[in-house]
Amino acid sequence: MGCRIPVMDERERIIREVIKVLPELAKTLNREGAAHAAAMNGASGEVSAAQLRALIHLAQYGSLTMGELAEGMQITMASATGLVKPLVEMGYVTRTRDASDQRIVRVGLSSRAQSMADQVLSERRRDVEAALSGMDDRACRDFLEGLERLVGRRG
Repeated sequence: MGCRIPVMDERERIIREVIKVLPELAKTLNREGAAHAAAMNGASGEVSAAQLRALIHLAQYGSLTMGELAEGMQITMASATGLVKPLVEMGYVTRTRDASDQRIVRVGLSSRAQSMADQVLSERRRDVEAALSGMDDRACRDFLEGLERLVGRRG
């Protein structure tokens, strides 16, 4: 009698493949983040991949309070402060008082940092467009919903 190979249904196969792909995706994103950070380092000082993540977040969401930045990046206030302080010193991030409440300090990108973040986002957009090419709108929506569920944005 030969070995019997268990028959796997399609959902189980997809789940296993997603589990395999996730570490590769994380590596790719980390590698790209490090490469972009290295490219920025020619300008002034050292920008870490985590700091680049903060810059990209500010590029996507605009001027934020430190609390909003920390919440959006899912890090502590202390971590956000540790990321932002050197970025201010390097001239990538600006601090301004909120127009409606002078007690509130907002952080935003300098024009130079905005330009660099726009380049990173443009490259990411090209990568996403390439990955989604050949998929219809429904498949793209389903893909997005699956990603949102993986990161806990949807129940």
